[in-house]
Amino acid sequence: MITTLTDTTASAVDKTMTEMRETFGENTIGRVLTLIIIATGDIEEPLEAAIAASHEHPARVLVVDADPEAETSGLDAEIRVGRDAGAGEIVILHARGDVLWSLDTLVMALLLPDAPIVTWWPENAPSSPVHDVLGSMSQRRITDSAACADPLGTLKRLRRGYASGDSDFAWARLTRWRGLVASAYEVPPVSVPSSVEVLGTEGNPSVLLMASWLQHTLGVEASILPPPSDDPDFAGVHGVRLVREDGTIELTRVSDDSIVMKLPGDDSGQHVTMPRRTLAELVTEELRRLDPDEVYGEVLGAAFSGISDTATFASGKPAPQDVVVADAEAVAQAAATATAEQLAAALEKRPVAHLVLTGGTVGTLTAAALPAALEEAGVEAARLHLWWGDERFVEPDSEERNEVGVRASLLDVLREEHGLPARNVHVMPSPADGMSLEDAAAWYGQQLDQTGGDEPFRTRGQAFFDVLLLGVGPDGHIASLFPQHPAQEKVLGSAVAVTGSPKPPSQRISLTWPVLNSARHVALLVAGAEKAEAVRAARDGVDPWEVPASAVRGLESTTWVLDEAAAGRSAR
Repeated sequence: MITTLTDTTASAVDKTMTEMRETFGENTIGRVLTLIIIATGDIEEPLEAAIAASHEHPARVLVVDADPEAETSGLDAEIRVGRDAGAGEIVILHARGDVLWSLDTLVMALLLPDAPIVTWWPENAPSSPVHDVLGSMSQRRITDSAACADPLGTLKRLRRGYASGDSDFAWARLTRWRGLVASAYEVPPVSVPSSVEVLGTEGNPSVLLMASWLQHTLGVEASILPPPSDDPDFAGVHGVRLVREDGTIELTRVSDDSIVMKLPGDDSGQHVTMPRRTLAELVTEELRRLDPDEVYGEVLGAAFSGISDTATFASGKPAPQDVVVADAEAVAQAAATATAEQLAAALEKRPVAHLVLTGGTVGTLTAAALPAALEEAGVEAARLHLWWGDERFVEPDSEERNEVGVRASLLDVLREEHGLPARNVHVMPSPADGMSLEDAAAWYGQQLDQTGGDEPFRTRGQAFFDVLLLGVGPDGHIASLFPQHPAQEKVLGSAVAVTGSPKPPSQRISLTWPVLNSARHVALLVAGAEKAEAVRAARDGVDPWEVPASAVRGLESTTWVLDEAAAGRSAR
């Protein structure tokens, strides 16, 4: 049975599901988990796979199909129970507009109580599934890098954002391969191979993971080679060769259903049945074991080197330039003018532009000068998105909040006089939003990722923000990343919860190093002689731990906008 609801709510969906189960005489006692499918394309193939898997793992399947660009906001739903849902039940949620920003609240009302949660992205995997708004509530997070536009790039980003509980179908497709290779390796006399070769499709993530697994397990470098040109065109791994003293173990796929295995002393080869696994089989396997797949994490880590030095995020970019003016007011005016021109140039190339605002005396003065500068540069405010580099986690109307300092001078003016949509103003949460500090930081990072920052934040050489404005403290801190503070070390998420801030208030939210380093243009706004030493130290080289202000660079430009007092001890 299928029921469709239009302009509905999560509670109405839940009520309708209860009524439909009563009609069919069914209950949820047999459901073993909630499977959330994040739909970004055709939903029928993933749904068919989930229905097939439900015969072994009866589940409540929630399909989330979001359209953030819809002109109107709302929720439509399709509920399937009985024969149309296999051995489970299915809810397809079509979320429109602003509903996208509260998907966790929407889905939470529909979760099975006291049951594991699995989230699956059939395509367009997030770089850090555990920091995704729905992935963060899941015990198991399944991606499929092979289904993404850039499979190896996706896999590399998944490595950077990896957390225990993550898995990928590119890895699951190797289960039978790994079992067969392990069996062949154990054929006497067992010895460590002198060389290892993996033959496979160029750019296929399963091929890379197979080579990484063999290298990690055997301690022998594994080479990746293209398959012979006369081989059938199989996607993924074509073959594996283990060269030993007594000969070569060779496994070669010869059809979609079988492998030929040749062992030392037996060149005739034997056929081994090993059919390619269907999507339903992959889903079934993943739902069979919900404990973390630590081997996958180790192999993923071995495939790509991690970034342990946060200075890396700022390296390889154009050297900073100075603009020196008379005083703080002149700094604000110069920064506002340059920002407006850069945003205007961005909007000539892209439909929207992203600006990161900052607090402090000079940051607030700059914000006040922006409306006039934007109008002068011909910037359409309706196409801007405004973000903050950091925020104090205090009550929403506290004068300590950076956002409060620019409400009247910037936000109200752009909204009321220039048509800036309210949903384009991305304010960091406060305690009044009912979140803990950690949840508030995760929520803000999720908003950034969902708006399009996910890939740029985890791919060097890409930008999400068009202009990033930063103030600089006398100690050299930027945003809420302070010298020698442990918050600096947290780089997997897009935003971090800062506790024990050396500058009151003690609790804050800050963007992280990779995010701060994902801007086309960076402007550091500094006024006052008390900051001259920090400016000088920041110009001596990139050293984020000691001098955070030294470690943010724009992909196209980095400009220190200084008044004469702050520039007094600068090297330039």
